[in-house]
Amino acid sequence: MNLPIRAAVIQHNPTVGDVSGNRTQILDGYAQAANAGADLAITPELALLGYPPRDLLHRQAVLDAEQAALEDLRSATEDGPALIVGHTAPSNRDSGPPLTNSATVFSDGTAAGTYDKRLLPTYDVFDEHRYFSRGNKPQAVLVNGTTIGITICEDAWFDHEVTGQQRHATDPIEPYEGVDLLVNLSASPYRISKPSSRVARFGAHAERTGAPVVFANQVGGNDDIIFDGTSIILDTDGSRLASAPLGESHVLIEPTDGDATALDIPSRAAQLRRMLELGIQDYLRKTGFEDVVIGLSGGIDSSVTAALAAEAVGPKHVYGITLPSAITADANRTDAERVARNLSIRFSEEEIERLSRAAVASINSLTAGDETQSITRENVQARIRGLLLMGVANDIGALVLTPDNKSEAAVGYCTLYGDAVGAIAPLGDCTKRRVYALAEEFNSDPPTWTDSPPIPTAVLEKAPTAELAEEQTDADDIPPYEVVDAVVKRYVGDKQPLQRIVTETDATQEQAETVVHRLTRSEFKRKQTPPALRVTTKAFDSGWRYPIAASYAEMFGTSPHADNRQ
Repeated sequence: MNLPIRAAVIQHNPTVGDVSGNRTQILDGYAQAANAGADLAITPELALLGYPPRDLLHRQAVLDAEQAALEDLRSATEDGPALIVGHTAPSNRDSGPPLTNSATVFSDGTAAGTYDKRLLPTYDVFDEHRYFSRGNKPQAVLVNGTTIGITICEDAWFDHEVTGQQRHATDPIEPYEGVDLLVNLSASPYRISKPSSRVARFGAHAERTGAPVVFANQVGGNDDIIFDGTSIILDTDGSRLASAPLGESHVLIEPTDGDATALDIPSRAAQLRRMLELGIQDYLRKTGFEDVVIGLSGGIDSSVTAALAAEAVGPKHVYGITLPSAITADANRTDAERVARNLSIRFSEEEIERLSRAAVASINSLTAGDETQSITRENVQARIRGLLLMGVANDIGALVLTPDNKSEAAVGYCTLYGDAVGAIAPLGDCTKRRVYALAEEFNSDPPTWTDSPPIPTAVLEKAPTAELAEEQTDADDIPPYEVVDAVVKRYVGDKQPLQRIVTETDATQEQAETVVHRLTRSEFKRKQTPPALRVTTKAFDSGWRYPIAASYAEMFGTSPHADNRQ
């Protein structure tokens, strides 16, 4: 069946704080919906400010601009379809935060009703109680004879299935049983496979209320958080009537031509590739940059990072630089150059041995002894590389992309101010095994400008190494990555205790303890490294809030030693 009213979703890509630009996007989408004969257009949550606005909500000038833009949107409906738009509003409560996270229905140039979000998430990356007062009642409005129930994002995620424990006593969906249409304005972050899980969740809401459901989601990257869009319109039985594409701005209108029930969600690796590229694109675009610099080591992480960047912003905007020392294998130099050539990116090489030796000599002249020279020399190499990469970025007006992955970040296997320098870490929420999956994805479906697999077989097959010492491999210092990845997934993502991890995985007691001990003692590193693009339920990002100066003895029975490899 079709909806009782012809609805459109304006799935736009807002820049946080750019009220004028976001208003223009909404008006353009609104015009497209009106020209297609829509009776109702729906935006995502906080559509004029973008999500998450964070402490911009403390700036009155931003809020004033939002209210002025709301007036423009109201005026647009005088001669067009109704519009439901997400925005902030002043709270009418005597105490608590001064704002509400709201949605207003504009119809025929007037405000037909306003709904205040009832459930405010405060877990993971969300911190809405910091800014908003909670709404306390449902809101249904009549548009063209259709009764529409309004919800905002978390209102539809109230039960225990979201985080394993029911966080809210209120059920915002229950009052809408029997409405003609249920809408949800969202800024729902991406994680792998989440688009498909939303279909099941909102399909259940459709069956429960006996009403079709419109889920309107934001798209685009804002700092470490990526939004996939993938807005959907569902029938009363939960079947799909229409769906918007993943990772693209789009105006979704029901009914659509063609196969309206198809939800085009790529494979895990393909969707991850697309979303990471979107995160890179938007980070550069929204911060005013066009070009990136990447240190190419000839290893898997920098190779995949270069492939993502080349496809995200175009190969002419990517500068790959290899910085060999005296211990760098010739094969790694060759592989770095081959990756650059395969991707058609700019490439240069510069030896660092002379600078490294000079730096180590200067350090040794300032210290009482040289017992730490081995570690010092290793770290100096990484820091010289970081210095040069940042210098090049300064000179050409570019940003450095950090190739570190989640597995390395978890165990602190990186050098502060060395390989960890940069603006953002595209792979920072991808385990090592997931990085290899991305490489295979690129090789099976190369970028459009080349028919050749961009990641050489030699890169895929070589043992991972930081290559800061002779014949060094990662396995010399940390457990095998398949073990690290399994422990990180369960400890970080699933919050499982150490003993359960040992029981249910192939990790030995010693290996699991090593990973978790290193994880707890390297928090100081993660606090000083670039934000990671978030693609899982728990990343080392704004939703990861562990103390640095803390004891973890109660977790292990002993207090683990700090890792001095800063």
